[in-house]
Amino acid sequence: METKQITITKVVSTNFIMDLVSSFQNMVGTNLTPYEKMVSRGMSQIQKELEVELDWYRYEITQLTNGAVSITLYGEMLL
Repeated sequence: METKQITITKVVSTNFIMDLVSSFQNMVGTNLTPYEKMVSRGMSQIQKELEVELDWYRYEITQLTNGAVSITLYGEMLL
């Protein structure tokens, strides 16, 4: 049984204003909705680019700066 490995990476960021809002939310202790939206946007972009059904997959999210993350999807599909 052959498999093919798939890797897709997207880098997304928030704007300066939303970064300030997130800093305030972090001090108060509420959900960081701008960051949640940023991660959701990146994952949606990956799903749109993905053209095949994967047998299994994982997301890896790495913070690059205060307002930017790298989201990587990796997985395998059966051939």
